[in-house]
Amino acid sequence: MKKLPMIVAIVVSIFSAQGVVAQDELAVLSDDLEFRDYEYEQQEYTEINIVELPLSIQEAAAKDFAELRIVKAYMSKDNTYKIILQDKDDNTKVVFASANGEWIKPNDNKS
Repeated sequence: MKKLPMIVAIVVSIFSAQGVVAQDELAVLSDDLEFRDYEYEQQEYTEINIVELPLSIQEAAAKDFAELRIVKAYMSKDNTYKIILQDKDDNTKVVFASANGEWIKPNDNKS
């Protein structure tokens, strides 16, 4: 009978350790995404066709992200754009832009 609490403690610690490992794996997966701290991420965006992106944004993306291609585009009510870029290895990057083709960075204030 004295061994029963010890066995229970060992079983509980094993299950707890598995939960911690799973959380660490999720943290590693989410670190690959960039620009996720934007207040713009909280806005509602409506998907649009890539050809509907303003030419200034298309040109800025071609210049600044030459190795990436635009795979999806979204527009919010305040005319900011959320753009999903992808490289040849299917790695994705999310960026935000104003209607005039300027990139919105995490520390930019919304005006």
